[in-house]
Amino acid sequence: MTTVAFESRRLPPRVADPLRARLRTAHRTAPFSAADPREAVRRAATVAAELGLTGTVYRGGLDLRGSEVDHVWLDVDGHVVDVAFPLFVAEFVAVLRDFVAGHVAAGDLAAVAALAGVEARVLGEFPPPLRYRGCPVWSARRQQERPDPR
Repeated sequence: MTTVAFESRRLPPRVADPLRARLRTAHRTAPFSAADPREAVRRAATVAAELGLTGTVYRGGLDLRGSEVDHVWLDVDGHVVDVAFPLFVAEFVAVLRDFVAGHVAAGDLAAVAALAGVEARVLGEFPPPLRYRGCPVWSARRQQERPDPR
């Protein structure tokens, strides 16, 4: 499986607006946690599916330009949807770098992330110079390999 490097790209308004609204509601009900990105991506995939969008869970690296964190995120038509990490909050990115270096605990990371709403999270666009690179998770690859039953 080839590694995909994602570009920061704006989601089309017909997708972005309803997705953002549903994710806001989900976040108000139970905040997306930076300490549990797998749960966050599962919830985001469920929200996307409810809107008729196809999402693929990717696993790989979030390149912080100086350090890299092993991470999971959702790909919706070539756009990154990452509700676990509020990357538009500079303080969070600084704490994330410290977390990768082993200087802070996951709880500290989660506490900083909890202060941010969905608007600070990645819905297609992400701040430069950060980069996402990865491959579909094993279960998604298996789905892609299965022959069409028609």
